[in-house]
Amino acid sequence: MKKIIKSVMPQQVYNALKYNPIRLKSRIQAWEIENRVNIERSNDSKNSIFLLNTPEHKNLGDLAIAEAEIDFLNCALPSKQIIEISSLNHNVGSVDALKKFIPHDTVILFHGGGYIGSDWPDEYETFRRTVMLFPNNRIVLLPQSVFFSDNATGRAALKRSIKDLSHHNDLHLIARESISYELLKTYYPKANIYLSPDMVLTMEYNTVQSHRKGVLLCMRSDQERLLTYTETDHIEQLCAKYGQVEYTDTFAPDEYCGFINARTRKALVDAKLEQFCKAELVITDRLHGMVFAAITGTPCVALSNHNHKVKGTAEWIKDLDYISYVDDTKDIAEAVHAALSHGPDNYNRDKLITHYDIIKEIIEA
Repeated sequence: MKKIIKSVMPQQVYNALKYNPIRLKSRIQAWEIENRVNIERSNDSKNSIFLLNTPEHKNLGDLAIAEAEIDFLNCALPSKQIIEISSLNHNVGSVDALKKFIPHDTVILFHGGGYIGSDWPDEYETFRRTVMLFPNNRIVLLPQSVFFSDNATGRAALKRSIKDLSHHNDLHLIARESISYELLKTYYPKANIYLSPDMVLTMEYNTVQSHRKGVLLCMRSDQERLLTYTETDHIEQLCAKYGQVEYTDTFAPDEYCGFINARTRKALVDAKLEQFCKAELVITDRLHGMVFAAITGTPCVALSNHNHKVKGTAEWIKDLDYISYVDDTKDIAEAVHAALSHGPDNYNRDKLITHYDIIKEIIEA
C-alpha cells in the first residue's frame, strides 16, 4: 500500500506527511533508544568521523562497499574513530536525531553506491535530508553513481535535488565513473566534485588455487535490468558449451534469515566471492558482478544495465585482460574467448589505489 501511495502522490506532499512533527518526535525517541551504543561512542566527537547509512539489506554489492569503506578508513586514518550508523532510511527520525550528537565541526561521510538519482528514492532522500539538516558540517559522499531518469518523475526529482543541494557550502561529491562525474559537475556547480573508483576495488582477495568449473550467470531482475529474457536465454545457450550454467545474483541467499549488519556482512560477502572464485567464467550485467569477478581473478564478460555505471566502472579495470565489457549481446562469444584466454589471473589493486588518496585529503583538509 505504501508503494502505491508513493507512486501517485507528489514527492513534496509525501515528504510533508512523512516528516510531520508529531510522527517525527516519536520516531526520534525510538531511534535514540535503538542506537544508544553509537550515541555513547559519539561523545569523543573531536576524534570521530561519522559514516552514515551503510546498508543492512541483502544486496551484497552494497555490503561489500561498506566493508571496503571501513577497511579503507581504518587504514588511511588510523587515529580516527569511525562511527558507523546504518540504515538511516529505516526510521524517519534518524537523521533528525543525529542533530543532537554530531557537532558542526565533525566530518560526515555518506555510504557510496548508486542511489543518487531517481532509481532509489528512499536512500537518496536520506542523503538529501542530511545535507539540509547539517549545513555547517563537511559532508562527503563516497564514490557514487548518479542517474535521474528522463521522464516526468526523474526530471522533477532532479529539479528538487539541484535546489536542495545547492545551499550547502562544504559539500564534497565523489563520482565513481566519468559520466557521473560530468553529471555531478553540471547539476551541482557549487559543490566540490571528484572522481574515484568504486570502493570494492580496494579489496584484496586471497584467490584459492582451486579447480574452477562452470559458468555463473549473474543477472539483474529489478528496475535497472536492460537485457530481455530472450537475450538472457540466448546467453545461457551460448555458455552451455563451457560447462554447467548456474544462475546467481549479488544478493544474500533467500534462505538466509539472520541479521545483516556490520558484524555479519563480511561472511556473506566472502561466501559470494568464494562462489565467483570457483567459476570458470562469469557473465553479468551487475556492476558488482563484474567487480567480484575482477578481484577474484575470474574471467568475466560484463554487459550494461539501464544506466552508465557498469560501462563506466569497466573503464577503471580495462587493463585486466580477463574482464571484457560489451555493449551488444552479439559480441559476447568473442568476448568470452578473449576473457578465457587471459584468465583466471590474480587481481592487483596497486594501479588503482592512488585514486582513493583524495578521500583522505578531503577528510583531513
